[in-house]
Amino acid sequence: MPRRIYWPKIKKVYWCYNCNIPLMTPTCPICGGNAYRVPLTDPGDARLAHEKDILLLEKAYFYEFNTYKGLKELKGKSVILLNKAPYYDEMKEVVVDGVQIGRLYYEPLLRTWRFRVSRIGAFRILEADRDIIEKVIVHKKRLSHLAVIRTDKEFRYGQQVLLMNTNGDIVGLGYSKGGNKIIVHSWWGDIPLSNPMIYGSRTSTLDDVLRAHEEYMHILEAQSKKFIAVTHDKISKPVIASFSGGKDSLVAMHLAISIGIDLDIMFNNTGIELPETIETVYNVAKMYGLDIIEADAGNRFWEGVYKLGIPGRDYRWCCKICKLAPLAKVVKNLWSDGALNIVGQRAYESIDRARSPRIWRLRWAPQLLNMSPINNWSQFEVWLYIYKHKLTSVVNPLYFMGYERIGCFMCPASTLAELELVSQTHHELWSKWLEALNYWANRLNKPKEWIEYGLWRWNGPARYRTMIARRLSIVDKIDNWYETFWYMASPPINEVERNGNIIKIVYRDPISLEAIADQLSIIRPSKYSFNFRENKAILEFNNLIVTIDNNTIYSKINNENDIEIIIDIVKLYHRWKLCLGCRSCEYNCPKNVFKVDEKNGIRRPRVSNPRECLGCKFCLYNCPISDMYIEHIIAPLIMNDYEAWRRETRVHHDEILDRIRAYVKANIKIENRSVENRYLDEDKLDINAFLNL
Repeated sequence: MPRRIYWPKIKKVYWCYNCNIPLMTPTCPICGGNAYRVPLTDPGDARLAHEKDILLLEKAYFYEFNTYKGLKELKGKSVILLNKAPYYDEMKEVVVDGVQIGRLYYEPLLRTWRFRVSRIGAFRILEADRDIIEKVIVHKKRLSHLAVIRTDKEFRYGQQVLLMNTNGDIVGLGYSKGGNKIIVHSWWGDIPLSNPMIYGSRTSTLDDVLRAHEEYMHILEAQSKKFIAVTHDKISKPVIASFSGGKDSLVAMHLAISIGIDLDIMFNNTGIELPETIETVYNVAKMYGLDIIEADAGNRFWEGVYKLGIPGRDYRWCCKICKLAPLAKVVKNLWSDGALNIVGQRAYESIDRARSPRIWRLRWAPQLLNMSPINNWSQFEVWLYIYKHKLTSVVNPLYFMGYERIGCFMCPASTLAELELVSQTHHELWSKWLEALNYWANRLNKPKEWIEYGLWRWNGPARYRTMIARRLSIVDKIDNWYETFWYMASPPINEVERNGNIIKIVYRDPISLEAIADQLSIIRPSKYSFNFRENKAILEFNNLIVTIDNNTIYSKINNENDIEIIIDIVKLYHRWKLCLGCRSCEYNCPKNVFKVDEKNGIRRPRVSNPRECLGCKFCLYNCPISDMYIEHIIAPLIMNDYEAWRRETRVHHDEILDRIRAYVKANIKIENRSVENRYLDEDKLDINAFLNL
């Protein structure tokens, strides 16, 4: 089972059983009666079900019971709420009439959606027809999860079976393991069918829900609008709205427009967006008469995927190359003096976002002051806003096709259910992605299940991937991370030797000394010599000597900290060979001395003015090749640890910023004290402000 996640923010959803509607308040605005909190899995980010969701529920119900009998009674008389629950793929709690009737979930091994009844769901179905769900009698007072029950009757593998006591009461739920063996999934105890269950019985519609939330939404919108207005007044900078084509950024932008904020749209086109998303962005801009500034990654993803490998949840090189680097370029070119950026980020989307403040800066684009006016909104509230303001005609149509998340179509953070949906609705795009998957499956010697079951979504060993691979009996072909990384190494590596304090890295081809020489000031050796004719170099770093001899990097380290120098040299070489032209190194260089030369499609990163280079390594830290590819593919081979990127000796962002601060304090003289005070606080330099200078 998934590990328990503790959310710092939780959204409470209530239900008025008299009016039979979901509410965001404990008192019903229509009847004035008390509403009762609906028990939902944290953080309670429930949403209204769309027609496609209801069709999916009906399909899953038929799969389970081979009939539609009892479905009408199960679906009840109210709107339906869906709330995400922990699962190794995708699972949603289904709430009707104020009670959870079961869970809709995608079964990866069967490649289909299923429906698991809850206790009240089972009651409802049996009240309609007692023969719809198979039943077995158990004689024990209590059974634990995964306990085995053997029966006289045989069931098909995976079939749901209700566990009944001798009085005919439902006490639990099990799944058949084939034959006469049943595994207990849930144990509910002795609750007789005659026991009264509280639930709404009145027919209600979306209009009833909207009417009940008129005042609530008015207050919620007013608070968000005030937040935008006050922030805008305090920050006298140009205003932009980051619009992804999704519902959240649409609502955030609409709030700003509704109070007369003059803004432009910034669209981060990663090059792997679904066509409906791009159409939505341009349609919305046209409707509201807004200019679009597009941060376009072009074909960079498709070039990168054949160089760097398939991106994974633990190997997100694509975000830096396709999203963050283009963003940094646009921001630096257009808003070098700063801008206020309105985004649709919500706290209930992830743990990281739940911990994020409502106003923040992104280190990739520190010139932007980001603010989220809907940070504390739930999906339910976002959709209420969309319905209230009649934005369904402009909201992304993908939501009504079954999509819950809008973004890169093959994002490794997607569930297998989401990827399956893409393959059904966008065949051409998915075929292009399959070409890349097949290329790497052959190169990495992976079985067909690596593609079919989405096991490519993890680069190194992962609990969920191992669990699925074990069930498919292919775990030995999936979790051999060292072999996988070895085949991914580019330029190819013939040998990595760690013998005591001796480190030797042998490449298949000669090492380009030009790569090291052009970037030498970044690593700052105390002494060095290059023999380009014989392709040899000696780099000295105090007590450490690193030798490069044709195709070999060799060194005898004195302590574990010395390994960082070796890895930095490897970073210089690999990024020189693999550069994708994202130019994040250029945009983040404090001294503007790092450049990427490009000629005939070949890119060569270099330090244009070594004397001005700080040696801060900020360009290395922000380079997707060095920060992702080397740290997640090559460093594990060198250190024989697939989580080498977690090593204690690795230099991190804060340490690099400290170096830059130290340099600025020692070398930059600011004559105007008022300007100096803007950036210096208690002998510390604000690096974000410094990068804006």
